[in-house]
Amino acid sequence: MKRLKGLIVSIFVLFLVISPLLANGVGENSAEEKVYELSIGSISGPSHLHNVVLREWTEMVKEETDGRLILTVFDSAQLGGEREYIEGMKLGTVEMCQTSTGPISGFIPQFMVAALPYVFQSFDQIEETLNGELGQKLFELLEDQGIKGLAWFTNGFRSVFNTKRPIYTPDDLKGLKIRVMESPLMVSTLNAMGASATPMAYSELYTAIHQGVMDGAENAPGNVLNDKFYEVSSYYSLTEHFAPPGVVAISLSVFNKLPKDLQDYLVEAGKTLQKMEMDRDRVAQAEFLEELKSSGMKVNTVDKAAFTKAVALVLAQFSAEIGPEVMDLIN
Repeated sequence: MKRLKGLIVSIFVLFLVISPLLANGVGENSAEEKVYELSIGSISGPSHLHNVVLREWTEMVKEETDGRLILTVFDSAQLGGEREYIEGMKLGTVEMCQTSTGPISGFIPQFMVAALPYVFQSFDQIEETLNGELGQKLFELLEDQGIKGLAWFTNGFRSVFNTKRPIYTPDDLKGLKIRVMESPLMVSTLNAMGASATPMAYSELYTAIHQGVMDGAENAPGNVLNDKFYEVSSYYSLTEHFAPPGVVAISLSVFNKLPKDLQDYLVEAGKTLQKMEMDRDRVAQAEFLEELKSSGMKVNTVDKAAFTKAVALVLAQFSAEIGPEVMDLIN
């Protein structure tokens, strides 16, 4: 009888030991031990500041989560284009990405507010606005589409570069075929500025300019330098007409599969990433401009008042489409 009682006690103790393991599944790690590996898509090249900062951040994430969350950056459009990122995140087939706001506005028109011509005048204004009610509102709209915004990126102020001549006024752009993103707002803006705006895939642009299919394009100093457009263009004119921010985001369905502690961590780490990138970008863009000058590009200032006047109707048209609920949140 004593032996039977001892056996019963032993079985009971063994059950207490293994029951937590059974709850988690035999042979499976608990949520606190499981490693989560996610991919981040980016269309820019590996040396672009966005990807440099992203990779530094992924190392920080790995270290601070003790290797439980591993993020890998796939640059140079290895995971597709920005529209594909957005569609994929909505479906859960793309895990994370860094994308510009232009393509997002094709799904959420209110995102056009961040790309309106001359809406931003300084890096301080951009940072203050995106850290405020406008940035919060846009991320809420993004989440309604099944995508969770984690950080805003800046990318300098976009200006016109071309092969023909320096641009000082809208009249100087007449007759020039200038590449723009596939965005009605950007097409309308460059047309209003005097150019013949032509949407084209970014990956095709260098060859198009080299072969004379395009006379030029518009972009921030960092992109012009990183993608070596100074090799095929002679003039960079500081119109500084757009300053659309970028977004680092994660598919909401992917985010919801992470343990609560990693969800909370990723949200806070996103704020750190945003600060890292914005601080670096405002310094780097000035350095990039000097490097473009050193590479032989002729850089000139423009009559901004003339360009601001030229795009006034475009600003009014798209502001009406965006609506006062969002427009009133611009600082």
